[in-house]
Amino acid sequence: MLRPLFTAVTARTKFCQGIALIALAALAWSPAGLFPRIVSTDVFTTLFWRSLLGGASVLLVQAAFNQRHGLRGLWRLTLAEWGMSVAGSAAMVCFIAAFFYAPVADVVFIYSAFPILTLLLSALLLRSRIQRLDLLCTLAVVAGMGLIVWGQTSLHSLIGAALSLGATLLFALITIGIKRFPEADMVKVTYVGAFIAAMAMAPFSSFGHTSAHDLAWLWLYGFLNVGVGFGLYLLGLRRVNAVLAALVCMLEIPLAPLWVYLFFDETVSRQSLIGGAVMVLAVLLNIASSGRKAG
Repeated sequence: MLRPLFTAVTARTKFCQGIALIALAALAWSPAGLFPRIVSTDVFTTLFWRSLLGGASVLLVQAAFNQRHGLRGLWRLTLAEWGMSVAGSAAMVCFIAAFFYAPVADVVFIYSAFPILTLLLSALLLRSRIQRLDLLCTLAVVAGMGLIVWGQTSLHSLIGAALSLGATLLFALITIGIKRFPEADMVKVTYVGAFIAAMAMAPFSSFGHTSAHDLAWLWLYGFLNVGVGFGLYLLGLRRVNAVLAALVCMLEIPLAPLWVYLFFDETVSRQSLIGGAVMVLAVLLNIASSGRKAG
């Protein structure tokens, strides 16, 4: 008689753990736009050190806790894992580079399309059902994104918006990949992807002018964003569905502009604020609808 109750409690505990882990991941990711404004390195050098130091942090932890597999096992990846590593490296490069071209608020507002893109890709690739409200929310997100892009005043900021959209699409694909290949070792995917990004940025980086001060901040950047952020997200994603995970990540949206406003007084344009509000409200409506269906 107690088995069904025990099963229900265990499932609920697992679900709550997943939500908490992904919320903490969003908190770890939220200062991503702050670090490029702290360091004096250019975009390529910043990406190189962030990726290298962040990947090395994850690799060292993996090596310490998985000694039984040996050093060779740390580099044995399946085809799916290699694919997600490449996608992850491209997503990291696009997302961080976007902060060098556009205001933080614009980058994260566009990133708020992540849940909707994940939903659409789930329907397309995983054959999950999509409702009429989902399509309406998608149109609202597209409209909000259009307002943000329309409000860009230079080609420089448009490049930032395009990079943010590319990163959002890639992150959504990775989230779908995790669900499609649940046996994939996402810790390996994380550090291998970081090293691929570092190698891609190395030829364009300037190493002679990187100060110890910058290196310390870049290590913290990589450790917090790559190690802590991705680690918590991947652990949480094992416990909840892909779309819900994407929705919880929305916590990053209000936090990211807040950090740069507090430390650098970077404000949000009215056009971006309206477009971002439209996008966030559309996603929140989708969350409310999903909650009613689940209930």
